Amino acid sequence: MISEVADSDGAPNPAETRGGIDLGLLVLRVVLGVTMGAHGLQHLFGAFGGPGVGGFARVLGNFGYTSQTTLLSWITGISEVLGGALVLVGLFTPIGAAALLGVCANIVFVKFSGGFFQQSGQGFEFELLLGAASLTLLLAGAGRLSLDVNTPWRKRPLSFGLIGLLLSAAASVVVIVLCR
Repeated sequence: MISEVADSDGAPNPAETRGGIDLGLLVLRVVLGVTMGAHGLQHLFGAFGGPGVGGFARVLGNFGYTSQTTLLSWITGISEVLGGALVLVGLFTPIGAAALLGVCANIVFVKFSGGFFQQSGQGFEFELLLGAASLTLLLAGAGRLSLDVNTPWRKRPLSFGLIGLLLSAAASVVVIVLCR
């Protein structure tokens, strides 16, 4: 059995507990940042067998977006690449995580009628998981193992996270209203 490091009164050492949280946030940031960044490169440049901007605009049309699909393709791809990069290194994490959350919220919205599971090809389970990871980083912050280590938003992640959540929700609504 592994015992936790404790101080003299038997309580867990806060530094030891916090270290595990920081390491977990680092793992989450790396996986989310790389995954979303790779999707953005697919959407922008056709990397990794992706459709590129033109192909992604057609995909968006198939999902019911009726106007400005090319512009929306660029915005989505840039949000995924830049948001993924910011989350990956833990720099301006509230902005990066909010951008990723906005992208994921829109995808869940358009895929919602296709059911939860991916087996139908229209399910939203994967995007919901990516959105939940983005929301987690938005509200919890990047942790101490990040470039945001000495910033106000790392020290008070919930306050800045709630602002990012509002901005992300607003951007999602604007995209849905203007482009569908």
